[in-house]
Amino acid sequence: MMKARIRELLRIVPFQPFIIRMADGREYRIEHPDFVLAAASDVPQITIEESDGRQHYLSALLITSIEHLAGTVAQAA
Repeated sequence: MMKARIRELLRIVPFQPFIIRMADGREYRIEHPDFVLAAASDVPQITIEESDGRQHYLSALLITSIEHLAGTVAQAA
């Protein structure tokens, strides 16, 4: 469900930056949709690439919330 929500947020025009919060407390700021891969597959994984080239492979099952940077909560688990 979170993966589908992220896919929706990535397609919003104009794009609205958001934060992905994980169960372990880590946060990932999504400033542009080109740096996120949330493929339409059954694999519960999301890939994030940072501007410096580092990549993070997140389990969609461990995402606790997604929040717009403007402060409006888009989805919470």
